[in-house]
Amino acid sequence: MDERSQFLADAAAQRRDRELQRVHNDVAIKLQALARGYLVRQKFVNDIRTTLSDKLSQFTDLEKSGKTLLSNDEVLKWSRLFLRIKRLPEDNEILGQLCRHIILSLDSSAKDTNWATMFLNKTTIAPASIVITDIISCIPQSLMYISGARVSEVKTWQTFIHFLIVFGSCNGWLLVRNAPQVQKVLNDLCSKLCCSLGEHANFTRLANSLFLASNEHKPVVSSQALNALFSIIMKYVKADNSLLPLFITHVLTCPAIVLHLNKANLDTFLGSGLFDRCLTHLRASSDIVEGIEPQKTINLLGNVVHLGYLDEETVKGRIVDWTWVIGLAMAQCTEFAVRAGEQSSHNHWHPIFGHYKLPIDPKTERSLRNVLKQLQMLWSYRIVCRLFDKALEGVDQARPNGHVPVKELGATFNKLWKKLGGGPTSDSAHAGENEKEIPPTLAAVVCQLYMTALSTMANMKNEIIAGVCREDRILRQLWAYLVRWGAEGKHTSSPSLSSSPLNAALALLARPQSPHVAPLRLFADAAAIVISILDEEELYERAVPFPLEELVHIARFCNYFCFRAVWNGYVDDRLADQGLFASIHQLCMVLHVRDSRRTFVNDPKFWLAPDVKSSVMMGEFEKKTSRGLLLMRRMSHLISLKERMLLFRKFVTADKANIESTATLITVARNRLVEDGYRQLSLLSTRALKSTIRVKFVNQQGLDEAGIDQDGVFKEFLELTIKQVFDPALNLFHMLGGRRLCAFDELSQLDPELYRNLTFVKKYDGDVSDLSLTFSIDEDFMGKINTVDLVPGGRTIQVTNENKIDYVHRMAHHRVFSQTKQQCRAFVAGAQSVLNPAWLFLFAPHELQFIISGYTRLSKKILTPRCTTRQLIYFAPLMIMHSRRGADQGTGGAADIDLADLKKHVQYYGGFHGSHRLIKWLWEIVEKDFTPDERRLFLKFVTSCSRPPLLGFSYLEPPFSIRCVEVSDDQDQGDTLGSVVRGFLALKKSQSSSRLPTDTRLPASTCFNLLKLPNYNKKSVLLSKLRYAIHSETGFELS
Repeated sequence: MDERSQFLADAAAQRRDRELQRVHNDVAIKLQALARGYLVRQKFVNDIRTTLSDKLSQFTDLEKSGKTLLSNDEVLKWSRLFLRIKRLPEDNEILGQLCRHIILSLDSSAKDTNWATMFLNKTTIAPASIVITDIISCIPQSLMYISGARVSEVKTWQTFIHFLIVFGSCNGWLLVRNAPQVQKVLNDLCSKLCCSLGEHANFTRLANSLFLASNEHKPVVSSQALNALFSIIMKYVKADNSLLPLFITHVLTCPAIVLHLNKANLDTFLGSGLFDRCLTHLRASSDIVEGIEPQKTINLLGNVVHLGYLDEETVKGRIVDWTWVIGLAMAQCTEFAVRAGEQSSHNHWHPIFGHYKLPIDPKTERSLRNVLKQLQMLWSYRIVCRLFDKALEGVDQARPNGHVPVKELGATFNKLWKKLGGGPTSDSAHAGENEKEIPPTLAAVVCQLYMTALSTMANMKNEIIAGVCREDRILRQLWAYLVRWGAEGKHTSSPSLSSSPLNAALALLARPQSPHVAPLRLFADAAAIVISILDEEELYERAVPFPLEELVHIARFCNYFCFRAVWNGYVDDRLADQGLFASIHQLCMVLHVRDSRRTFVNDPKFWLAPDVKSSVMMGEFEKKTSRGLLLMRRMSHLISLKERMLLFRKFVTADKANIESTATLITVARNRLVEDGYRQLSLLSTRALKSTIRVKFVNQQGLDEAGIDQDGVFKEFLELTIKQVFDPALNLFHMLGGRRLCAFDELSQLDPELYRNLTFVKKYDGDVSDLSLTFSIDEDFMGKINTVDLVPGGRTIQVTNENKIDYVHRMAHHRVFSQTKQQCRAFVAGAQSVLNPAWLFLFAPHELQFIISGYTRLSKKILTPRCTTRQLIYFAPLMIMHSRRGADQGTGGAADIDLADLKKHVQYYGGFHGSHRLIKWLWEIVEKDFTPDERRLFLKFVTSCSRPPLLGFSYLEPPFSIRCVEVSDDQDQGDTLGSVVRGFLALKKSQSSSRLPTDTRLPASTCFNLLKLPNYNKKSVLLSKLRYAIHSETGFELS
């Protein structure tokens, strides 16, 4: 490049540099100007904030004393500047101070400091109105940023609400308090100043602030502030119907907001018809509920239930709409509730729903206790009576209102039914072409409402059912409704069942989604709860809740329904523990247990299968068909006890045949019976316990007793062991009088004082909450008092009239079952070690008790275990082996001996016969001279067991025999032709005649159930010998 080109290039570069420098200088000047302007503005803004904050620094609360009010002009000047430069939420505190000053100024008697004078002056009314309007517009936005975590925030929050109340009406302003004409003008002005609160955005912000205020167990702000905010919101929603959806989705979803409202707000809310409008809108726009967050839906449910509890007239007049809304909200909650058996590690625990698919919102967790209080009103006495009185109205009339569907409501009930989880209501796949489902009625919908509550809030099942069945007449009306409903369908061919809903109910098993399943299930569940805690006076004398004749019909229906459901194949193992069958089966078992204790049916064949022979059902069971096994497991009472015991003996015999016949010999000292037996038998295996066990007794002198054990000695060992184990002196079991009943009735003897107290609570006519009871119990353990909760957090849950039935159940269950759970498990483990668990299905609990212990005074005692778990595991097999031999050889039975049965099945040897003189004397002595206790001792003397066989002496093995003997027992050679002839002709052998009457004992072979009877010549001698022998008992060394 030449010099000229280089010069031009350098000149151009210099020009660019100068231009760039000029641009940089211009930018710097502008930036400096902007910075100076920003800093000046910031200083100006900060000066305004600092100055106003300093001037209002004393206004940290609304106390009037010690505060100097600024002049109106000064406040106007600084507030206009502040409102132009405010930044939220940083300036919330200054805004709160400004609001406090203005509020306090309205009570000032000086005109230059009373803000109300600004509205009475033409020159200041406009700027003053602008200031108040701007403040009111800022408040909803400011409330969004307040969490209530600090005390200063709560004060500011309450100040904002107070400001809105003050400028909502001028009636409380000092200067115009006695000037109604001025008040009218200023009230119109106040309405205009606050009109921004009616905008959807600000209304939503106020509602969200209300949610935050109530989202604790106790409101974050004061009750007055919360009620003031609600009154502001209610004022605008009453005037503008377009705000109603926002009111429903943002206000009614506030946790337990109705619970926090004062009487004035509640009266205004209910009296204004706003609740009625909400129900109408929710009914017309179901998608509103579906769009609410699941965590907030439960809040809506609680508030609507609470409002229905308070507003009787609206619920009565709009019961369909109210039920619709409750069902709709509950259906939303049900979608996320985890049903029984579906729990997984991904579920969350909810204090109301139990296992839940969604996590609990930490922000609302503390308020759930209040929501639960509201939900409990759904099964309160007031709501339950209100719903069922309407749903079952006229149930005893020809066409009950609650049963016959109204045409215009048919579609409504069908929709609601589906929302509640019901299926198709017509044209079932199992029904014929001409058989259509009756549309759901109001009664069916109400019952389904409670059934949905039971499935959704499973951990409160007992409380819900107790609430539903608290009024006895509801159960009676519900049964009348079911009878009426069943009568409209096809009748059963059985005349005794012609008025029951049997066939209709059986048809429902094929249509589990039918709307008429709910009334049946609810009735069965509630009746089972009620009947299980009734004492005999209530059930049999006062006829609570049903007359005995009606109770018989219910029992017949339940028994026949369960039988047919299984036998006809409607129910299998998979469905037996759920749905309609499970509910009715539970009621059937409760009724069967009550009847087994004290009959109300007065028919020994009442509970037997009506149409199928027992042999057919037992054949199905032995073939192991599904219905045979299910029937025997669930309803073994359909077959007579005798036939089931024969089947049990058959199983025992087959089991014994499969066990090797190796015998185990144990040596037991009579003065250490329990200790020696426990030491030796507790070491044996299960198989060894089932095989033959021989016992050798050692007498008081330490010598082996004479005799060979062919089961007789072992039977004696079992009976003596059981007798000593239950001896109170040994303190292994604590014996209490009474009968073996359900939990509540067992409590009468287990803890009489607690039973009396619970009975008092159950029958208490006043307000149970006055008794200050909670769902907890104090237990004294080793001198230390421990409080045990009957439910989680039970010590904080008060017992009321609504939940007292649940309290009685839980208290009795804890005392009878929970405290003995470990001992019961040990007993079951020991029993199942020698007895196949499947065999227990053959017998009901009271029948199993009868088999083990028989109908004796001892068997009617309740025995509370005090021994160790290991000892219980040992004692249980002994009791079972004792009972297994009793089926053959007399360990169960009646209190006294059936002599006619014994004489009928006795065998005579050695010339004896039924008409023999000595035999007649024997039976006369046993029948007339012996007491019942002596008759039992006589039976023990000849068979080693004091009780007859459960099925009678025909099952005694070997049969009871009496043989004539002429010599002492150690010289006895058995029957000979001469001895038989002499015995038959009542002749004496001369060589032994002088010796026989002076013989000191009567010989008996207990192993063979044989009595060897000398041919005494006097009845008195026979009586004395018999008495001496039977009272000698142990140590007498029978052969």
